[in-house]
Amino acid sequence: MKGWKSLLFTLLSAFFVWLFLRRVDLAGMGAVWGSMHWSYPLFFLLLMLPQYALRALRWGVLLKPFKPGVPFRSLWNYSLIGFMISYLLPGRLGEIIRPVLLAEKEGMKKSQTIATIVNERLFDLLTILVMFTFYLAVARNAASPVLSRLRTVALLLLPLVILVFFFILLANHPRVFPWTEHLVRGLFRLLPRRWREQAVGFALHFIRALRLDLGGRGMAAVAFLSLLHWAVILFSYWLLLRGFGIHPGLMPVVPFLAVVFVSAAVPTPGMAGSLDLAAAYALTGLFAVPEKTAAAFTILFHSLILIVPIALGLVALWHEGLSIRSLGRLRGKDELPAMR
Repeated sequence: MKGWKSLLFTLLSAFFVWLFLRRVDLAGMGAVWGSMHWSYPLFFLLLMLPQYALRALRWGVLLKPFKPGVPFRSLWNYSLIGFMISYLLPGRLGEIIRPVLLAEKEGMKKSQTIATIVNERLFDLLTILVMFTFYLAVARNAASPVLSRLRTVALLLLPLVILVFFFILLANHPRVFPWTEHLVRGLFRLLPRRWREQAVGFALHFIRALRLDLGGRGMAAVAFLSLLHWAVILFSYWLLLRGFGIHPGLMPVVPFLAVVFVSAAVPTPGMAGSLDLAAAYALTGLFAVPEKTAAAFTILFHSLILIVPIALGLVALWHEGLSIRSLGRLRGKDELPAMR
């Protein structure tokens, strides 16, 4: 990532942090933490292990059309390395680094492994939207300005995500793919000739790799693992809220989960500022939590989210014989011939 982009994301993060901290009551937060039972954060941390395990298993299912039987250890290690990098550096770089590293280790095309990350994120978004829509259906009397805004966003995003899946299928249809190839080649005419064929080949392989050639069982497995993954996260959030004396039912935590999910997409280092503002906003708006309690929860919540993937990511680096310095020297390889 170029220096100016890193600087931009860092400044954006600093601005969000300032907005969050300017209203923080440090003495009040200390009192809140002192009254909390610390077994809740411990259980929250332990529940992060099955979250990443389920994510690794789902990644393995998405990779099956390209290479069946990718070892779970590789899926686990590179998932954690990717999240660690995304949390330490701006720009969500881990989302590119982890599929590239896996492709190099397992002898796969980088276009294919990167495509699985795109599908992974689409399934994440679709699962959150389905959970939120279900919550709205069973909690019709729930009303708040925050919930109303989330309802509007969900109504816009759900058909959009379905449309994205439809266009992926359409672009890869045998009768349509020649038009897709023609369009890609036209777009890449702007590149210098020495890079053009490689870029076109990569793009076409990537588009083909977006197809979910998983069959009925594979699709059901991805859907089930996605739902189970986010259900575990939902339960962990609900549990931590109870540690702070906040007692919504399990389903009312779904809107809070949705807000956190959206805020985590902002490419600031470690979600600094964006997650804090969003979580505090959701707590006060959804559950009428006092500001000092919301701030105390948010700071601990944010810290716990970062601890596990960063610590386990460092262990995963060691297992794979890598280092932070070696990740900075990653370079692409001319592995993708032009598709004709």
